[in-house]
Amino acid sequence: MPIRQILLIGHTHHDVGYTNSPRLIDRMHSGIVDRVLEIADELPTTGPDGFRWTFEVARPVLNFLHRATPEQIEHLAGLTRNGALAVTGGYLNMTQLPSTFEFDAAYEQLAQIRAAGIAVRTQQHGDVNGIAWGVVDQMRDVGLTRLVMALNPDHGRAPFTQPSGFWWEGPSGRRIFVWLSTHYGFGEEWGIVDGDAELADERISQFVDELERRADYPWGTAVVHAGNDNRWPTPLFLDIVRHWNARHPELPMRTATIDEALDELEAEAGGFDLPTVRGEWADWWSHGHGSTAREVAVYREARTFARAAQSSLSLAALAGSQHEAGFDVLGYRRGPVRLRSDAEIAEDLAHVDEQLLLYGEHTWGSWETYSKPHSTFTHSHHNAKSAFAYDAFDHARDLAIEGWFRYAYAQGEDPDAVAAGATDGGAIVVVNPTESHRRELVDVEVAGTRHARALAEVGSFGVAALPVPEPLVFEDVTGPIVAGRYRVSVDPSRGGVVSLVDETDGRELVDATAEAPLGAVFDEVVEAGSQHPMITTSPKLFHPDHPGPRFERVVAGGAGPVRVARGGGLTEIRWETSAPGIPHVISTLVIADESADVVLEVHISKPERFGPESVFVSFPFAVDEPEFLLETAGAVFAAEREQLPDTSKDWYSIQHAVGVAGSGRGMLWGSSDAPLVQLGGYQTGKWAAELDAPRGHVHSWLMNNLHFTNFPARQEVTRRFRYRFRPVTALTAEDVRRYGRDLLEPLQARHATAAPALRPDAPVQVEPADALLVELRPVPDGVRARLRNLSGDTVTAHITHGDDIRSVEVPAAGVADVILDPR
Repeated sequence: MPIRQILLIGHTHHDVGYTNSPRLIDRMHSGIVDRVLEIADELPTTGPDGFRWTFEVARPVLNFLHRATPEQIEHLAGLTRNGALAVTGGYLNMTQLPSTFEFDAAYEQLAQIRAAGIAVRTQQHGDVNGIAWGVVDQMRDVGLTRLVMALNPDHGRAPFTQPSGFWWEGPSGRRIFVWLSTHYGFGEEWGIVDGDAELADERISQFVDELERRADYPWGTAVVHAGNDNRWPTPLFLDIVRHWNARHPELPMRTATIDEALDELEAEAGGFDLPTVRGEWADWWSHGHGSTAREVAVYREARTFARAAQSSLSLAALAGSQHEAGFDVLGYRRGPVRLRSDAEIAEDLAHVDEQLLLYGEHTWGSWETYSKPHSTFTHSHHNAKSAFAYDAFDHARDLAIEGWFRYAYAQGEDPDAVAAGATDGGAIVVVNPTESHRRELVDVEVAGTRHARALAEVGSFGVAALPVPEPLVFEDVTGPIVAGRYRVSVDPSRGGVVSLVDETDGRELVDATAEAPLGAVFDEVVEAGSQHPMITTSPKLFHPDHPGPRFERVVAGGAGPVRVARGGGLTEIRWETSAPGIPHVISTLVIADESADVVLEVHISKPERFGPESVFVSFPFAVDEPEFLLETAGAVFAAEREQLPDTSKDWYSIQHAVGVAGSGRGMLWGSSDAPLVQLGGYQTGKWAAELDAPRGHVHSWLMNNLHFTNFPARQEVTRRFRYRFRPVTALTAEDVRRYGRDLLEPLQARHATAAPALRPDAPVQVEPADALLVELRPVPDGVRARLRNLSGDTVTAHITHGDDIRSVEVPAAGVADVILDPR
């Protein structure tokens, strides 16, 4: 197909860091808006070489709007209306870490931009090799119908040849138009942003020739990026247009915004059939999430506290809480010394949203994090990036504690503590932040001196008080251990649980043929003497073009005893192991008599170590010919079957849950702290086009240092990693979604010296609870109940608050909001 026009898109690729500290870059991004407005005043914005600019992400514009005068805002809006500027709808260039509620918080801010008279129609995404499937429906919900992926194929692969266009269908069946663009960095590599007309002419000519030779490129338009990482706006790229048009009058080039370019491309697409794909855009770059295992775990804890805060503060308002702050120490172990106003709650929740999104953004480290691991800049950058997670954690935890007190003690204390289930040592008070009746283990700190576990059962949006268990005493044991419905055999010398039998049906849950048992910790390193080019030439050659290298794995083992403690209807089984690169691992299996769930906690102490390395925790479930159902933001997808072509199958970044479905048997599995998994076996370095997973093995990929630029070159951590799993006979995507949600939003439990006075019922009820997930959040006009439909059919939801009974239609795989008045 002959190319008839070239559209040159001026923009900056927004890295929150990389070229400088995140502490500086984020503020400077907002200054880019000012500089663009200055250039637009200085130069014409019409004609082929008119200055036109696209703001690749929304956050810099949002920050500009917060500080700009009305005149400045109107100036920006006017330039967007006349087509000189465009603002896109993605908050930042995000990873696959953020959850649905985090993406909601990002997309909801587009209302501020539109309120300023600025249209937002397109989302542009750069660098990263994927984005969560559920985002398709979230985009459609906020009026975004086009996505530009300026994917960086270095260290990954694109689902189609770049550039290409296709339709991407979301879980609900709605779709968006996707322009899989070239790597945005060609703007610098081809000399465009620096005004190197000769180099640009050569490279763009080659690009046009390649497009015209492609049988699968039916467009007459070529889109070229004029941008790169954190480039300060200049008009030099306009010289490229003038030079090109003087030399190639037969093929005109002009500047355009991304909105204008997508208008052209989408209009052309109406004349031919485009492929429609459905499923996850699994990101090859997501293995970077394992480069900072501690900080990612903190981030995930922070968002759990954020949801707990939103829910408990809402429930307290709906309950008409009479709780008064009564503490006099500014410490999290006690409680609030004062209660926030509604305005302070809104401000602090928004701050947590912001910090979570800044951590979930794709810029992990600096451009010298790997090459100069000991530089002060590398450490400063890491500190700044990590600070987003810790800031979110601190504020979210404090909000959650206040919300817990406000709601749990909405009616004050129970004068008869014993009747509430307390002992002389106080009570474990549990709040259920969700719409479903829950029964699960809770773990609390008692008086700042010890931890205690209990099996809590709490009604929807309810509160319960439990007695404080006595301290457990561990004893050495040999042979199989009967715990609840399970018979457990642990062999520390082999690393973990060699047999786990569900005695309700005699089913063995552990694959005896696996390389190592359940709960075993692996250290994976490159095979000694490897001549793979990533070892002999450059770490950049850990790449799909160079499959491998071969890895060898060492299982952490131990010679010590298996120790068991029982009490309060629980059994805890503990063993210790070590490996050459991992000097100390303490693993604890926890089983409640009245629960099918099994909890595994793995506490790893691992010193800093350079060289390519990975650490896994193994879950070799005995499920033949499995299908793996993985929870992503806003959806569950079947690995391989529901993925875009050539997206990552070596590893996946999940939200929290995986379903392993087999013939007549399956497993639900979840990870609280670590998002990365490998399925069916150890897949590192295969760069597989197809998933090879004949057995139901799930390997939690805790950490690695296999990226070569902006991810740490070393591995160290000391912390606990938490898992939960249970056997099932049948398994659906809805089951996986709910299991993951329950890990994101666990029961909130604390030790208290006095039990609360319990309400006879919750202040809000939602039906049908088995078809919906409900998220409560304080909003200016009350409490918003966001109803998420898990099913493929429309659901009529009924929500009751006092005498106020509402019914609302929730579309298939969609959402509906109800605003409740707490007065």
